[in-house]
Amino acid sequence: MLRYIVQYCQVFMPSNLERLLQLFGEEKEPVPNKLTIQMGELVRQAREDAGISQAKLAEKIYRRRATVSDIENGKSEVTISTLTLIAAALDKPMSYFLPWFVYDNIKSEDLDPIEHELLLHFGRIGSKHLKRLAVNEVKLILEAEYQIFKTDKEGYTETLMSENE
Repeated sequence: MLRYIVQYCQVFMPSNLERLLQLFGEEKEPVPNKLTIQMGELVRQAREDAGISQAKLAEKIYRRRATVSDIENGKSEVTISTLTLIAAALDKPMSYFLPWFVYDNIKSEDLDPIEHELLLHFGRIGSKHLKRLAVNEVKLILEAEYQIFKTDKEGYTETLMSENE
């Protein structure tokens, strides 16, 4: 499973891989911190959207309810294995639980031509309402892509790798 997570990150977030490694690196920041608090808020939001209790989520991810509470309150760092279980239990891609500041340091040269084109067109949208609509559509596409990834991990990863060569 971890192999697929690494491949997923390499394919979907290659420019952010270094940033993610820094955030999850060996130098530990005291908790709660910006990362643990924001990840916890995202876990809580996804759990509430799924309509399940902390106890039920804890059962699904083989942890104690107190552990889920600590995660949601930013008092605990989430390991990659726990994040994988949370994502599966709440039917969300792992990237859903990464706070937006993880993506703050994206440089223009890190973007491929299609990403540049998307940002160019997005920047031309005048209405905030229509921009929100566009963001929601992209999220739906990402969710659909993740569902395909979940059903055929090996085939999907091979297809993406060959497309990116």
